[in-house]
Amino acid sequence: MVMKPIDLTGGKSVYCFNQQQLDGAFNLYKESSPSGERIRAEVERLEAACSRNEQAAIAFVLIDHLNKTSEF
Repeated sequence: MVMKPIDLTGGKSVYCFNQQQLDGAFNLYKESSPSGERIRAEVERLEAACSRNEQAAIAFVLIDHLNKTSEF
C-alpha cells in the first residue's frame, strides 16, 4: 500500500522553532560525544527502519510530548 506523504509545508503553524534552537540541535547531533553518538545512531536507525511518513509522525509526536512536559 502506497501512502500519501505527509505535507510538511502546508496548513496552520502549530510549533515554531527559532534558528538558535535548530542550530543547537544540529550542533548536538554533530558533536563527538556520547549524546551526539546516540542521536546519530537513532536517526540512522529510524531512517533505515521507517518510512518518511513514519519518521515525520515520530518527529511530531516527540516534539508534542516535549512541549507538553516542558520544564520551562
